[in-house]
Amino acid sequence: HDCGKALNPLSVEGQIIGSCHMGLGQVISEEMRYGRTGNLLNPDLLGYKIPTVHEMPEVVPIIVESNDPEGPFGAKEAGEGPLLPILPAVCNAVYDAIGVRIQELPMTPDKIYRAVESTCRKGGFESPLDLPSPRLNQTPLSKILKERGAQHSIRDRERRLKSEPSAYHNGALFGNDPETPPEELDPSWHVQVLPDEEYLEEPGLAGSAWLHTERRHRGEGR
Repeated sequence: HDCGKALNPLSVEGQIIGSCHMGLGQVISEEMRYGRTGNLLNPDLLGYKIPTVHEMPEVVPIIVESNDPEGPFGAKEAGEGPLLPILPAVCNAVYDAIGVRIQELPMTPDKIYRAVESTCRKGGFESPLDLPSPRLNQTPLSKILKERGAQHSIRDRERRLKSEPSAYHNGALFGNDPETPPEELDPSWHVQVLPDEEYLEEPGLAGSAWLHTERRHRGEGR
């Protein structure tokens, strides 16, 4: 993980390992369950299942140092970056293994079983072995992100060569130009990709929330 300048290498390694532990818990077992009155049903570690040492794979942290002129003493974050790819990596691994997208976390065995059973029933397949092979479908956003990443790389390289760089605005993660205040941004930097009809048939939790909001904006329902 590129953490900038590793001020405390041992702590950085702990952050990387801890992020992997946290991400695996979120994707495979950790779930807060509530009763009808809003009370938390699993408030202790007996009911809230975190990965133990028996479920955790060996994590070999690799520190990639660089110098971030915007960070304290050249340092950057050490925990958020290693956490982000864990969830999509596990979700894609499950999809690659069974050919069914699981739209809800955590991906417990019972949810996976029900998803496979439902997919077979809807598609008329007698056995899960008859399901079509998984496919990687690129969206229009993929190309845009690749191009935007190349633009950011060139801009950051040129910025490091300036003797007096301009102020840095924290917006690069959202595709914004970090050298321009948000209120002065060119609208062309804003990217919006709408989901297709196939996704909207079974959008999952995040997609359902988006669809509900869109319908309210259009006056189609409450």
